[in-house]
Amino acid sequence: MKISRNLLGLFLLFIFALSPSLYAQEMQEWNFNVTVDGNLIGKHQFRTKREEGLTIVTSNAKFDVKILFVNILKYRHQNREVWEAGCLAKIESNTRSNKKKFKVSGIKNKNDFAINTLVENKIHQGCLYTFAYWNPDFLLQDRLINSQTGEIEEVTVSKVDTESDSLTGYIVNAKEGPIKVWYSDETWIGLESTLKNGRTLRYQIDSQT
Repeated sequence: MKISRNLLGLFLLFIFALSPSLYAQEMQEWNFNVTVDGNLIGKHQFRTKREEGLTIVTSNAKFDVKILFVNILKYRHQNREVWEAGCLAKIESNTRSNKKKFKVSGIKNKNDFAINTLVENKIHQGCLYTFAYWNPDFLLQDRLINSQTGEIEEVTVSKVDTESDSLTGYIVNAKEGPIKVWYSDETWIGLESTLKNGRTLRYQIDSQT
């Protein structure tokens, strides 16, 4: 019995010693401050969790834009994605931009991927990606799903020249205009785009675990 208890104690000690690093590998979180022309309008959080061969990604955005204390934009976005074998397997998103609502529901079947929105239902072929900034592999794609609208957008990607070995940037040319995405040692740290009104939207990393 003493030997069994000693072995159990060593086993538990080994598990507890490994748990923090294993947990860190299985879960990641990004918290971004979102600004327009340097003015904070809200936050956007992303979380990834790996379990049983799947990667589950959730994101939540909350933006409010005010002029003279009048709220001219109230934006809320929730998205949940399931990834399997490097491809999107499922997506569910709900978005509200002022009074306008969007809803996307998509699932991978045996030979295709069905995307349903409030306005249309479509079937697509192949391995699909969203604008998955958290995963640098999305930069290798030439079409991406807009998680708000469910539309598949044709994109091109080019690299930004930087003087830092650890900092890399890319320009993703999409339907609404170019998006600059920044990584530090392959970890997503920010993005930047120009809005239709000419103002600059930025995501600046607040914390990442």
